[in-house]
Amino acid sequence: MATRTPTADEKLVDKIVRLSAESQRRLVTYAMSILEKNKQFQDLRRKMDNIDVAYARYQESVEQAEASDGVDVRAGNIGCDVFANDNVVPPIVVSQVDSYVAYLAEVFLSGQPLFPIVSNPIKRRAAETLEALMDDHAIIGGYARQLLLFLRDGCKYNFSALEVDWDSIDQFSVLNDITREAGQSIQRKPKKFTRVLRLNPRNVVWDWSLAPGDVAEHGDYAGHISQMSRTKLKRQLNKWSIEHKAYNIEKAMLSGSSVSPDGSGNYYPDPTISDYQVNSTKGRNAAPNWDYWFEPSKSSGRRGPPVLDTMYEKFVLYARIMPAEFGIAAPQPNTPQIWKLIFINGNVLVYAERIISAYDYLPVLFGQPLEDGLNYQTQSIAEGEIPFQTAAQTLFNIRFAAARRAVSDRALYIPDMIKPSDINSKHPAPKIPVSITALSQKSIDDAYKQIPFDMRGTETTIQDASLIVQFSKELHGVNSPRQGQFQKGNKSVQEWTDTMGGSDGRMRLPALVLEHQVFSPLKSMISLNILQYGEDGHVVSHLTGNELEFKISELRAANLSFKVADGYTPKSKLASTDIIMAGMNLIMNSPMLQQAYGQSLPSMFAHFMSLSGVRGFEQYDPSFSGNQQPAPLGLPTNNLQSESQPGQSGQSTQPPAQIPANNAQPIA
Repeated sequence: MATRTPTADEKLVDKIVRLSAESQRRLVTYAMSILEKNKQFQDLRRKMDNIDVAYARYQESVEQAEASDGVDVRAGNIGCDVFANDNVVPPIVVSQVDSYVAYLAEVFLSGQPLFPIVSNPIKRRAAETLEALMDDHAIIGGYARQLLLFLRDGCKYNFSALEVDWDSIDQFSVLNDITREAGQSIQRKPKKFTRVLRLNPRNVVWDWSLAPGDVAEHGDYAGHISQMSRTKLKRQLNKWSIEHKAYNIEKAMLSGSSVSPDGSGNYYPDPTISDYQVNSTKGRNAAPNWDYWFEPSKSSGRRGPPVLDTMYEKFVLYARIMPAEFGIAAPQPNTPQIWKLIFINGNVLVYAERIISAYDYLPVLFGQPLEDGLNYQTQSIAEGEIPFQTAAQTLFNIRFAAARRAVSDRALYIPDMIKPSDINSKHPAPKIPVSITALSQKSIDDAYKQIPFDMRGTETTIQDASLIVQFSKELHGVNSPRQGQFQKGNKSVQEWTDTMGGSDGRMRLPALVLEHQVFSPLKSMISLNILQYGEDGHVVSHLTGNELEFKISELRAANLSFKVADGYTPKSKLASTDIIMAGMNLIMNSPMLQQAYGQSLPSMFAHFMSLSGVRGFEQYDPSFSGNQQPAPLGLPTNNLQSESQPGQSGQSTQPPAQIPANNAQPIA
């Protein structure tokens, strides 16, 4: 009797560990205790709110900017109301933060591809395939956008988080169908890739007993909270149901809205930092309550209108647990394992699966660009600039208050003779009536008396504010030349080049910290996900434009030959391209080296050009033809890589003619 081969879905079901009701109850209790503990760490969230207000230069109301320390900065109805509503906030925080973000983005996000692969010449084809796969994932997942948000969070709060998850997206393809008259049909197939998601720091849950940079490696748990509408939740549950990984679908859909008037939920909205979009943080979380469409009213039996407040809290938790403690029948039950758990509204488990991560890291990476060992007390770039911005704001507005006083100074008047509305008129040339009775002994001069304004001590406020701004630039090393602005001086071009050569030393410190905290494990996670969960297929090389067919098993076999580069550790640094070029020049000038390595020069040259990112270089190979098919994975693509096969593709078994250098005779 023939044995039927199980399908991919059936193999997947065999690997899934189903949880009992008791195990689910224990996991829910564990998650709720983590959420309760998370509410105790509010100082960091309050700091984030204050930083966002300073970053956006937001002023809640004019009254809050009124007189302080004896300085009149009120917005009164004065005779010439030119400066009445001005309250200038110098853009110090946003300038310094964005300068650092621009530098880090240039280091990490300006390369193409985002994560190049370096290997030895023999494994060049496999390296090109893995590089194309990682670049394909980066395009689908929008890595550059998510990482840019991640870098901005790090510069603003000195705390940022990134989730690295193996996910899928629906991909549609057109197939021939002989059963249909049209002859074509559309097929939907999930496209697997590594999703990189920036997490809102206000809604991140983590083991805050450790420093942020140590949570992924040594932490017990990490996760994040988000809000989603009913339709989004349904799509997620349907997707997990197809993969046979969903739990409690109906219970989750009926768990009700998580939006509460008293704000007692676990989700923390962003602060209001705009005078025009006051309700933006609340309105964007509204979604229709579809229950009112499909459940008839008890009184009339008709469908009611949708309610725009049905939102669900989605809690994604990565936890190191021992399955035996939760009654889970899994392999190695007494060994700590990383499990991905998803809860709806904090008390309904809808997803549970064990995951394998690179280096046994939690798939939530935390960045702290300025790290000095003080953990969460370390000031961020934005936090350090807030006092300077506040001081400069005060000095600027003292000057504006003085100008206001100079235009319309304080005065004494008799209200029986002059109305207050006439005195405080905004009209630039008001005609003020004065009431003098016939029996009064007072004249018009007695009705109004001006108090002379003395502005001594405020003459240099603008210069003082400029000095404060200069201090702020010195704090984090982002001066005018680092921002692309010319600075006066009598330096020559060479002196200016030497000066600017070491000007980014302080700015490279955060980049170095982020390289080891986040980007190094991130590269390993992405490559491991491809080797662990990837399937055989084909991908288009961004270097040659050719379609590369690959097998994951062959990529796994060549894994140890790969080094993943990035902006901080580029290909040229990992492959030592400068040394390769110097070695080629040395061979050309040394007859002895020419005899020993002369045959390797074409291969060295081809390898050097490949590492330098030259596209389509194989077209310059004399043996290349436009219709030539790519070689199988792991084999050389042209004769320039075939160092061990002399006599093929125009290569000679004899050493090339030697070129004497400096009239020297070649050595036999």
